[in-house]
Amino acid sequence: LSDSLHLSRLADLELGRLSQSLQRVLQLLQGQTGGSEQQAAVGAATPFEREREALNSSINILKRERNELETLYDIARVLNSTLEFDQVLRLVMEQVIHFVNAERGFLALINPKTNELDFTIALDKQGQTIDRSAYRNSRSTVNRVVKTREPILTDDAQIDDALKGQESILAYGIRSIMCAPLVVRDHCIGAVYVDSRINAKLFGPKHRELLLAFCHQAAIAIDNARLFADLTRTIRQVNEDKQYMDNIFASIANGVITTDSSGMVTTFNGAAAKILRMDPKGAIGRHHQDIFAARPQVGISELLQNARVQHEHGTMITNSVDCDIPGVGEVNLNLYVSALLDTQSKHIGMALVIDDRTELKRSEAQVKKVRRIFERYVHPNVVQQLIKDPMALNLGGETKEISVVFADIRGYTKLSERMTPEEMMNLLNSYLGIMVEEIWHEEGTLTAFIGDALMAIFNAPLLQEDHALRAVRAAWNMRKAVQKYQQDHPQEIPLAFGFGVNTGLGVVGNLGSTGRLQNYTAIGDVVNVAARLQSNASDNNILLNHATFLRVRQHVMASRLAPLQVKNKSAPLEVWSLLGLV
Repeated sequence: LSDSLHLSRLADLELGRLSQSLQRVLQLLQGQTGGSEQQAAVGAATPFEREREALNSSINILKRERNELETLYDIARVLNSTLEFDQVLRLVMEQVIHFVNAERGFLALINPKTNELDFTIALDKQGQTIDRSAYRNSRSTVNRVVKTREPILTDDAQIDDALKGQESILAYGIRSIMCAPLVVRDHCIGAVYVDSRINAKLFGPKHRELLLAFCHQAAIAIDNARLFADLTRTIRQVNEDKQYMDNIFASIANGVITTDSSGMVTTFNGAAAKILRMDPKGAIGRHHQDIFAARPQVGISELLQNARVQHEHGTMITNSVDCDIPGVGEVNLNLYVSALLDTQSKHIGMALVIDDRTELKRSEAQVKKVRRIFERYVHPNVVQQLIKDPMALNLGGETKEISVVFADIRGYTKLSERMTPEEMMNLLNSYLGIMVEEIWHEEGTLTAFIGDALMAIFNAPLLQEDHALRAVRAAWNMRKAVQKYQQDHPQEIPLAFGFGVNTGLGVVGNLGSTGRLQNYTAIGDVVNVAARLQSNASDNNILLNHATFLRVRQHVMASRLAPLQVKNKSAPLEVWSLLGLV
């Protein structure tokens, strides 16, 4: 269009100079033939005058065409001044209405998703938006133009035989109509419609040709704006997807690092930065060899270098690393490397996932330690609770209130003289096994077998608010279980037991050689007093100290005994004999 406009201007200048030259020649010839007055008198035009008039007419036509080209050029420049879709549509309608001096105009576009014709914008001569109800009058005309890709021109719709069937146009009083398709790359994307209810013969064939030229420019501008809008949406969607993926990577506990096909790092999430103690912002856009030279002990660069070859053979690369990270210490990392492929299975990069198993490994070691220490002393359910909450343990020793139970077989020495060692061991194991079950039933901790006696504590290692009641119930149920066993096995030698229960402060924790044999137990006066109560209990009797009785008095029946003087205690003990449970 700009080239045509340039040539038109050059031709116009040349014709102007030619017209002036002919005018001067004509004047000279008239002077030679007797002057213009004689020619005017006879009323006849000379051949030179007729040639001049024809030439002036041609010049005027060229000037109009040049003006039209200039107008189209200006319109194209305006339409191409923006790529905002809605602005382009409005500019198209404003320019076309002004260009052909129409009363109003509509622009309809084919929806690329539904393939339906949508009336996108409608304006009047003043640039005001027209109500949607006015679209009905023009829909059939626009549909026809879109379908045939041929323009429509009528200088008076009220008498046009081609529009007799369109009652809405006739009823609305439309006179002049012109409609042209919007075609780009041999594809019709819509149509432009203009009309007038005031003037008949407003549009002629020349206007139709100009509208077609205008629509050609408008179609390109609309298509470019639509492509730009699609591209903008795509870029926005890509950015949103990237932000979404970045958020996912940021929330993942595992480290995630990706590279492109050349080895440049494209993703370095926060977890990877935390695990490796590296700056993620400084890693993006750099080659992985440069970045991970600071962490040679992890061996990431070597994995990434070998991964592509391995993946071509269908092998996933995994590696477990125990190493020291500055600022972190000893860590255990599992590394997983996989190829990134596009939709055509072309290699586009690598993905590295870092699974920090340090805490898990420590937890597993803690579980093993808990099992090793407690599985011999407490019920398996208690072991599981300790494993779930290892922080509840203080194996180094702590002072806390506990309840202690001692149980002892009476007459053990005399029995050992009457029985073989094997018989004695079997008998002890039978009775002690029964008693251990009752301790475990109350979730007590069996801390020691001392010859023919056993010791159990409550409220350690797990907290038990009712530890005193649990200890008393365990002692009472041990006595009942032993008595039932003796009733069920009358052939065996009956044994008597003594029980002592005490509540108070004690020190609990691991006791023994560090790194070798250790036992979880309790020490302190609370243990010593419980042992003294047990040794002073009569056969099958259960003695409670006063502190224990005060905590369980609403749940037991007991009789108060005379104060008991025991070894290493300056004052006698207040003692109760357990008679039963309420």
